[in-house]
Amino acid sequence: MKAIKRSRNQEKIIHTYVEAYQTLQQEADLSPGNPIINRVLSELVSVISKPLDQHLAEEILHLDEIQSIRSGMLAKLAIAEALMEEYYAESYVGKVRTLEDFRSFLYWRNYQELIQTEINELQKVKSGIRSFAFVGSGPLPLSPLLLQHELGANMTCLDIDEQAYSLGRRIIQQLEGEATAEYVLNDGALHDYREFDLIWIASLVPNKADILKRIYQTQPEAIVAIRSADGIHQLLYEPVDATKFHGVRCEEVARTIADSFIINSTIYYRFKQ
Repeated sequence: MKAIKRSRNQEKIIHTYVEAYQTLQQEADLSPGNPIINRVLSELVSVISKPLDQHLAEEILHLDEIQSIRSGMLAKLAIAEALMEEYYAESYVGKVRTLEDFRSFLYWRNYQELIQTEINELQKVKSGIRSFAFVGSGPLPLSPLLLQHELGANMTCLDIDEQAYSLGRRIIQQLEGEATAEYVLNDGALHDYREFDLIWIASLVPNKADILKRIYQTQPEAIVAIRSADGIHQLLYEPVDATKFHGVRCEEVARTIADSFIINSTIYYRFKQ
């Protein structure tokens, strides 16, 4: 009976993923303004977030029908996530003054849980953070804002996209806070990180290896946290591949584990001197 249930779980995930991919390919509007996208993505995240044994997840990930569409699906999901953040950022500009004002955000609780999990793991390898940078902050910089709230540190948000920068900068400028906060329009692979104890890299940032190399060149003492994906969540995000980190010598010093409520895992690196 147990084996049958697992097989049904796999079939449900495969069917939902393939159908979602077909829908995302057909729809021109991948924003929350499209009710079809809202329905399809909500169902997809719900199905993938259910607990699944690792070996069953691996079987799904290695299926030809999944392998053939996964790359295209991740590209579409990245667009949909960016549009979702932009959609909500526009609704919050001029209307928020404190972090509490973001409680109406659909994924507020998920962000809170993610950040708390990341902070708990970070404290095992580094304490007394004075200043951090968050690369790929996006138009709705909730992650860096929650990190700043928990760490009490100065914060610098970075993004290469002008629209994300414009919206994100307006949001952090209107928030009341004691610690220093700024938003910079820049490629993370070109920034100077010498003032930071900690650098965070978002999961959708594509040039992670180049950014890591730049951090190593400008601040080799820093801890670097990179959001990744494990298990079945690799259907939603590309996992970090440390074998692609050329030109730097770093070691993994800690890692968070995703669950049914938190999709991303986070890997912490320290450079070898």
